[in-house]
Amino acid sequence: MRRLAALAAAVAAIAILVTACGGSNSESSSSSGSTGSESDGGGDHSITVWDYYGSATPIKPAVEEFRKLHPDIKVDYQVLDYETIQDKFSVAVSSGSPPDVATLDMTWIPTYASKGLLADISSLSGGELNGAAIEDQYSQGALDSMTYDEKYVTMLYDFDAYALYYRADKLKEKGIAVPENWDEFREAASELAERDSGGKAKKYAFQVLPDTFHYDQFLLQNKGSILNSDWTEAALDSPAGEGALEYFKGFLEDGSGIYWGKDQGDSTGLPGIKDERIGMFLNGPYMMGVLKDGVPEQKGDWKVALAPVGQQEGSYLGGTGLAIPVNAGDTEDAWTFVQFLLQKEQQLAVYTEAGAAPATEEALNSAELNKPDPFFGGEAPFGVFRQALKSATPFPYVRSWTQIDRAVEDGVTSALLGDKSASDALAGSAGRIDELLGQES
Repeated sequence: MRRLAALAAAVAAIAILVTACGGSNSESSSSSGSTGSESDGGGDHSITVWDYYGSATPIKPAVEEFRKLHPDIKVDYQVLDYETIQDKFSVAVSSGSPPDVATLDMTWIPTYASKGLLADISSLSGGELNGAAIEDQYSQGALDSMTYDEKYVTMLYDFDAYALYYRADKLKEKGIAVPENWDEFREAASELAERDSGGKAKKYAFQVLPDTFHYDQFLLQNKGSILNSDWTEAALDSPAGEGALEYFKGFLEDGSGIYWGKDQGDSTGLPGIKDERIGMFLNGPYMMGVLKDGVPEQKGDWKVALAPVGQQEGSYLGGTGLAIPVNAGDTEDAWTFVQFLLQKEQQLAVYTEAGAAPATEEALNSAELNKPDPFFGGEAPFGVFRQALKSATPFPYVRSWTQIDRAVEDGVTSALLGDKSASDALAGSAGRIDELLGQES
């Protein structure tokens, strides 16, 4: 969830801003008195759009195209940064002054949906998106992430699922095979890392990010989950949960990993990638753009592969959703705009304008996104992320997800830093999670 905010720091260095997991810069272009808004058009129809993408947004140019096609719909386009939308959305909906369409981090959707803040898109759309069944236009994981209480409450605009980025030149130089499972992963990381006299990695390490996203990657692959199947109790304090955390911590214990916490500032890892402290990491498709703009001198050195598999394939599923508040003033025109943003041309702009991954199957399977990429040694990385999306799982749809996320991260961090054992850390997180879930009933 904090990926967007963390990316704001990278923007200054690499001139790109994306979601998923991204933050944004506000811009003001309004004569109406609303900060960061831009109004145009005429007629009796009007919608207000909140956009957190920032300077590299694909939505602003889409608004201009939409106005040409729908001159009767007035669009009040407003740029709000990531944190501002998160802070204001609930208040705006509750106070009766919501936008008609908003970009929302998919990790916020559980809280907003459980509070009844999001419109029933299943009813509004009649089950169709741009004239075809919604079910035919997204992967199953994406459909699950858009669904609450058996109805669609958002449309996935871009997605985040993890794959393995690795320094292909260094693996080749050292005769290391690309890892396909956990045993090979540990071995490859150990052989790739170059250590100092104290046994700690100083170059080409695996990046260990102490957040819920990355822990959940290993948890899911170890056949575990954060909550039980009906989302009423914590489930991570289990053999699967402990095993996943012990495995994650093992990269630090054997000197093949580099801890990349808040003290490092930039969660993308770009500074460590640039000075070659990082040689492998797990992350989403937005990192393709970060690498291209942040380390152009490393063109041809990096490749992307499916995340090494534990007991099963799996990844957390995140991204950006297009949501219509339950009390939006013009839901029909809002849905018209959302459909426009999910047409193929606009979906391709998610990548070309923002460096993020479009969510619809039509865009993901397009020739434009699947041609060889010189930066990645002539391979086509989007195919890897399409495959990762098939086994990706969204976070639970519970009201207190934001606090649960924090509880998980606190536990994972304490274990990775050696302050607590994996068992004690997860037990503490589980206790806090059960308290939060108990308050929901």
